[in-house]
Amino acid sequence: MGRYAAKLPGPKDPRCHTIFVGHNPSMATWNTGHFFANPSNRFWALMEHSGLSGSELAKNDDEMVEKLGFGFCDVVEQPGNNAGTLSGAEMKARAPEFLNRIDNYAKSMNGSLKRLCFVGKRQWKFLFTPVLSKAEHGVQSNLLRPKDWPATLEDLEVWVLPSTSGRAVLSWEERMAPYTDLSKIIEAERR
Repeated sequence: MGRYAAKLPGPKDPRCHTIFVGHNPSMATWNTGHFFANPSNRFWALMEHSGLSGSELAKNDDEMVEKLGFGFCDVVEQPGNNAGTLSGAEMKARAPEFLNRIDNYAKSMNGSLKRLCFVGKRQWKFLFTPVLSKAEHGVQSNLLRPKDWPATLEDLEVWVLPSTSGRAVLSWEERMAPYTDLSKIIEAERR
């Protein structure tokens, strides 16, 4: 068994305002206990270049949680380096468990959580019945929520960010734009 677990701020950390939601942990994440640990993943480069990792450049998930009030989790808590190996049926079957976990996380944060950021379209689309045929990057309409969306999460912003996987075919500019938009909103909240 790996050292993998969701990472959320504790009592001595800044209050959690944003949770990044991955698809499933890579083997590198599973074994190290650090999110987005696969060397081909572009997450940390996007955090730095967008400004999301802060002026002090938080370099890993522990620092993002302990210094900046971010959290990390996955829809499916099963390791694997290829998200495509999880079938659509498997994703759908795991959706209720994920929504329950996120609901519990939000309740434990006593109102500090402001947004969920899905790092990739697939995990967002598979929360719906029927599965969404498409999703755009950026903040999602409050009218677009899965059928079993918990009431606790109704007021949260939902963002769909481009996948950070080295397998995703996107230009750097396409990938970066939503992360930069998110960074500007979070920076404005800090002022």
